[in-house]
Amino acid sequence: MPARPQPVADLAGVSITTERRGDVTELELVGVDALAAEPDVVDELVRAARRAMARPEVQGSVVHLAATHPAEAFAPVPEAVADALGLPHRRDLLQLRRTLPVPPDHPSRATAPPLALRPIDLVAPSGDAAAWLRVNNRAFATHPDQGAETPETLAARTAEPWFDPAGFLVADDTDRPGELAGFCWTKVHPATVGEPEELGEIYVIGVDPSHQGQGLGPALVLAGLDHLAGLGVTTAVLYVEADNGPALTLYDRLGFAVHQRRRVYST
Repeated sequence: MPARPQPVADLAGVSITTERRGDVTELELVGVDALAAEPDVVDELVRAARRAMARPEVQGSVVHLAATHPAEAFAPVPEAVADALGLPHRRDLLQLRRTLPVPPDHPSRATAPPLALRPIDLVAPSGDAAAWLRVNNRAFATHPDQGAETPETLAARTAEPWFDPAGFLVADDTDRPGELAGFCWTKVHPATVGEPEELGEIYVIGVDPSHQGQGLGPALVLAGLDHLAGLGVTTAVLYVEADNGPALTLYDRLGFAVHQRRRVYST
């Protein structure tokens, strides 16, 4: 189910979008980061959220609430709405950004091992789809969203208008023919009213557990950033779990900084 704006009565610039992925429907509060948590504002948003939760296409799914917060603090309105809806669990994603290109003399380049990367092949009968599913699901075995990819979910994502196989870089596993050692999947977001310049995203990056500790992570990120810079993109963005200490250390070394926070509320 694609995201569908749901205007909220009497709150200009505020809406709720819904998106269903499998058995989870996510309601997103849009335009609330600058609002004060006045009782009437919170009540109206709670009523609007409950109307969205009652829609037929949402029935039978687990409902999460999500909202974007500034980098420096959590906005009060989503917190109050989540409490009123009985959604106590908080999962935080950080949106990180850095400018492009990464300079040739950046310190991370000196320690990143050389990688022979190529675009993913999803066309040939003996292409990379099955190998990517295996390495992705091994790399994200404990991740709440990314670790259960299937041929159907991969096909759906690669059928999206934004998908570009040239920006889906994979590294063959030289020790295991037919397997992948890692990958860096990038995505370009067109400019919008809120974002006047296009953004280049490190969409998903993964390293097979058998290659952990070999420096492939930094090398893959740098390859993705260089690909995006080659397209003329000047700002890179990625999302990382707020409690993922090793990843945050890696991205800090690569020059990323927190731009905003995305918090998902659930039961």
